[in-house]
Amino acid sequence: MKISIHQPNFMPWYPFFQKIQNVDRFVILTHCQFEKNGYQNRFNFNNSWYTMSVKKGLEPIKDKLYLNPNNDWDKIKNRLSEYKTILDEFDNCIVESLEETNCLVINKLCEMLEIETEIVFDYPTELKSTDRLVDLCKHYGATEYISGIGAKEYLDEYIFHKNNIKVTYQDNLNKAHSLQVVKEKNEIF
Repeated sequence: MKISIHQPNFMPWYPFFQKIQNVDRFVILTHCQFEKNGYQNRFNFNNSWYTMSVKKGLEPIKDKLYLNPNNDWDKIKNRLSEYKTILDEFDNCIVESLEETNCLVINKLCEMLEIETEIVFDYPTELKSTDRLVDLCKHYGATEYISGIGAKEYLDEYIFHKNNIKVTYQDNLNKAHSLQVVKEKNEIF
């Protein structure tokens, strides 16, 4: 059983979905602290940032709220007018809850990219870093954990191996943004 784990980013780039596509089960991590200036409420597309404003504070992702979700979403769509038809598909995904919005967007993009991997969620725990990832892998029956290449710097592989979980790093990815991939896919048909 291959598993990968990631926070619910807002409009993730395509490698996020390649990771989902290459596992049997994908765990969305919401019982962790919101990362200011991260990708949980914004995305970079063609060297421009598109942001959904959030209420101040560093509460967990599951409790984080967008300030003006519909207004911010309309601004994003106006700035990306070339992708309006695709972005309109996400109108029903935009709500006040960051967790709910981002999960709805991820599920919608999986649908558009024809990815059928099972998506599950984390749970409250006192465990941190690699111990937490290993616990989630064990909980969901992983024999292999697929990680982004950047995690090589901080992941303690020994803890995975001690628990009979193989670690594989995702590399050689299509670095495009998911919106570009969906647009190209739609132009083919």
